[in-house]
Amino acid sequence: TTTTQHTHNEEGTEKTFDKMLSSEASSTAASQIEILLKPSDVNTEAKYYEKLIRRGIEECGHETFSNVCVQRHHHTPAAVASGVISPPPAAAADVANNNNSSNHSNMSGGKNRGKGLYATRDFIVGDRVLIEPPLVAMQHERNRNDAIVCSFCFRYVGSIEKQIGQRLFHQLSSAQEKLQQQKEQQMEATTAGDAAAEESARRSGDLDVLNSMASVGEPKLPLADQCFPLPTERACLGGCYREIFCSNECAQNAWSSHERAMCIGNKSGDQDEQAKNRASMMHQFIEHAKDTNDIFILAAKVVAMVTENASLALSDASNNITFLGEALEVAWEPFSRVQKAIWWDIVAIPSDVEEKDEESFRQQLIELASGSLELLCKAWPDRAQAFPGLFSLPVWGAIVGMFELNNLELVVESPVENYFLAVDGLADENQKMAILPQTQPFLDALDVKYDIPCLGTALFALQSNCNHDCDPNCHPFKDETDINGSCVLVARKPIRKGEELTISYLEDDQLDWSRRQDALSDYGFVCRCARCESEVSQTRGRQKM
Repeated sequence: TTTTQHTHNEEGTEKTFDKMLSSEASSTAASQIEILLKPSDVNTEAKYYEKLIRRGIEECGHETFSNVCVQRHHHTPAAVASGVISPPPAAAADVANNNNSSNHSNMSGGKNRGKGLYATRDFIVGDRVLIEPPLVAMQHERNRNDAIVCSFCFRYVGSIEKQIGQRLFHQLSSAQEKLQQQKEQQMEATTAGDAAAEESARRSGDLDVLNSMASVGEPKLPLADQCFPLPTERACLGGCYREIFCSNECAQNAWSSHERAMCIGNKSGDQDEQAKNRASMMHQFIEHAKDTNDIFILAAKVVAMVTENASLALSDASNNITFLGEALEVAWEPFSRVQKAIWWDIVAIPSDVEEKDEESFRQQLIELASGSLELLCKAWPDRAQAFPGLFSLPVWGAIVGMFELNNLELVVESPVENYFLAVDGLADENQKMAILPQTQPFLDALDVKYDIPCLGTALFALQSNCNHDCDPNCHPFKDETDINGSCVLVARKPIRKGEELTISYLEDDQLDWSRRQDALSDYGFVCRCARCESEVSQTRGRQKM
């Protein structure tokens, strides 16, 4: 499910940025911002989705991408003729009268619905409608101690022992720090101090065992390697400690896509002061994001991807691209199709913030975003100089806001959970009784954390076109066979060819109409799906009675 990227060395990248600056010295931030934030064109949009689906079929399999197409609810002759957008089905004819590129800022179920994702064949309940790798994704920072995964495809790596060892090591380390503080406070009470010292010594021994498990996968657990083998970790090509990969292919793909810029390692050695400074500033940017909003890291990935792809577009003679604006437009294309809004304008006000403090709250968000962008500019001075529009605050706010509107939770089931379930489900009772003394202490120590999956945020080019419905015909669903970060949409009711595919944007579909509308207000529309219209009609009927 990974997409092979073009590769080029870092020296070539920097030389290309120099070429960009010299080839279009008159380019201004304002003209770049106009390119980045202009509305999506209908005709080029149709061709883009046609190309995306064709490439997906070639790289990910026919059944993965050929099940769907993207349609606007208002179709121009040129868009229909392109092939990827077909005339709307009869059931959708009454809403096919809008040319807005947004599929979020309109009234779901009403007259203005923008784009949508449609079935190209019939589906029954339980069928997989779409399997799509992310356009860009990240593992949440708070989840990194709970799941060791490939930073590109998000497949679990290492071993069951390493997964358990790392999770418990950090869990026990935190507890050990608290115990040490308690011991120091209790030193005056001899008995209590001795008890705390004994507990601290015991935990130190446990930490040694867990550290060994986390680093080298020892001691081994029965059946782990035989039943749940995981790929060996591959290091980041830049030598940083943050990112690991499941294969050389994923490591190279990540490096070509964004990691060349994001890496905080310094494989070139301490003599390269420029590389050291860049890595140091990137580390500061990441730490700032971890303390404020880790979506800034994902937004930086987008900026890295766009600058890398613009560099490729400009250096590839076959593209006939000679101007910076053209290169930027080509590189921005995958993200130009996605609904955007300025982050600090659309974030819902927390319940503990009073209405009178809204302006102050939003100003704080602007300051957070501005501080983050300032650090990123310092980490990537050459890229910021070549692309001043991309590194402007309005565009940075729009990129962050893009994830606020379109992100889907990335979830990959943990093999640790499956391992413990497999041990518990052993048919041979004698074998089970022999294994449990070795595994049960770890399961008890993990407690409710034994089943924590890999969790993150992702943006999917096709899935992001799905409109909301309070009674959707599809839902995201993954099972034990889904071992990476791809989005999987499954039919939850029968779907006919030509029918629009819908999902729920809400975590809780059981909310009443009023609460659902409140939750959906963050997306900027009033839902008028069949369920909402029915509930409104029932409420009006009761009021008349």
